[in-house]
Amino acid sequence: MIPSLTLNALSSGLGHFGVALDRNFIRHIDTYGAVVDNSKTKITCFVRSSESRDVLNILKNSPNISYYVGMITHEAYNFKGEFKELSNLDTDALNISENYRKNLIDVLSGLGLDAEALRNRYVEAPDIGITFKVNKVFIQTPGPEAGKIIS
Repeated sequence: MIPSLTLNALSSGLGHFGVALDRNFIRHIDTYGAVVDNSKTKITCFVRSSESRDVLNILKNSPNISYYVGMITHEAYNFKGEFKELSNLDTDALNISENYRKNLIDVLSGLGLDAEALRNRYVEAPDIGITFKVNKVFIQTPGPEAGKIIS
C-alpha cells in the first residue's frame, strides 16, 4: 500500500522514472504528473512517448520499475514496483498534468530559473501513462531515515 505521507510528493514533486535491462543498460525519463489508484496500490506516471522509446522497449523484457519523486524541500521517496500497463491519457489525466506542469514552472521560476526556458521545457503535454504496482516504498529524504523501507 502506498503510504499517505507520500501522496503530496506524488502529486506535486519532481518525478523521475527508471528501468533497467541489466546493469549496463539503464534508462530513465522525467514524468509530467502522476496519480495513485483508489486502492493505493498502483501509480500511473504521465510521460511523453517521444522521450520514452528506450524505457518502453525495456519494459517489454523487464517489468521492474523505480520511480523517484522529490520535493523542493528535499522530501523524497522511491517507489519500486512492477509494470502493469500502458494507457492513453484521458481528459482528467491531461488536466492533472497541465496543473502539475504550471505549478512546476511557478516553483522553479521562483527559485530563479528562467521562466521562458521552463515553459519551453514543460509546455508539451504527456501522451501516455505507465502504470505499475508498488511493491516497496523507501524514504529518500536526506537524513537518518534515508533508505528506510516504509511500505
